[in-house]
Amino acid sequence: MNNDILNLEQAVEFLRVSEKTLIKLLREENIPARKIGREWRFSKEALINWIASGKSFDYINQTELYKISKDMPGNCTDLFNNIIEDLSKIKENGNNIKYVLEDLDRDIVIPENATLRVSYKQQRDVEKLEFKIFWDLRENLK
Repeated sequence: MNNDILNLEQAVEFLRVSEKTLIKLLREENIPARKIGREWRFSKEALINWIASGKSFDYINQTELYKISKDMPGNCTDLFNNIIEDLSKIKENGNNIKYVLEDLDRDIVIPENATLRVSYKQQRDVEKLEFKIFWDLRENLK
């Protein structure tokens, strides 16, 4: 039997990573693999080439230059009230998000022409309801 083609367990052993890590790579990276029926198959040569062609710099998310967040666990009623309170603070302070994210080192004002995205996601063992307001980066910050 030719051992140039690996199943998931063999690829885990070959790459010396956990199965969880390999599954994450399959979801998030462009790892060379083919799903045949319910099983994943990997070419040893393609995996070697994939690793050899990578640059660590490529894996730093260059599109996410700055990130500050806060988590507020609680029951739904409290969470909804927290959202309303935070939005009120932002609105009362000229759309400046620094009033709800205290770790920001500068004022960031949401412009009048922004977009709201509401999305639902299921990723692995977590379900997410996300409210995102986004806008184009101001020219002086590019």
